[in-house]
Amino acid sequence: MMADKQNVFEELLRLKENSYSPYSNFKVACLIYLSNGEKIKGVNIENAAYPATICAERSALAQVYSLGYKKSDIKSLELYTDSETLGSPCGVCRQVISELVDWSAIISIYNKNGFQLETNIKELLPHAFEPAQLIK
Repeated sequence: MMADKQNVFEELLRLKENSYSPYSNFKVACLIYLSNGEKIKGVNIENAAYPATICAERSALAQVYSLGYKKSDIKSLELYTDSETLGSPCGVCRQVISELVDWSAIISIYNKNGFQLETNIKELLPHAFEPAQLIK
């Protein structure tokens, strides 16, 4: 069973401290809850060459797949951004989430003030580029 939003928020606050963000000082943390009760963690990892930066969502999703799990195993994605306003996944992360996370999975977004929004990938990326579009 997934933890309540306040417990998730508190864990995200602790996890964000693992962020490597010396350039922006904008910490992002991600928890992915799997249907078997496992929890996968990710944080943003910056680089002086900005395109080499890894977002927290992609960091966590890479671990999910590296451990042998698939999109059907993902129950929810919990995202924290070190922001006073609503912070949501960047465009690259939205695209990656659209392919690696089942579209029925819950995406919960938190900021410095706590839980802000519950959504899904269809709402975040309504016209996603999908693998089927690559078929000739």
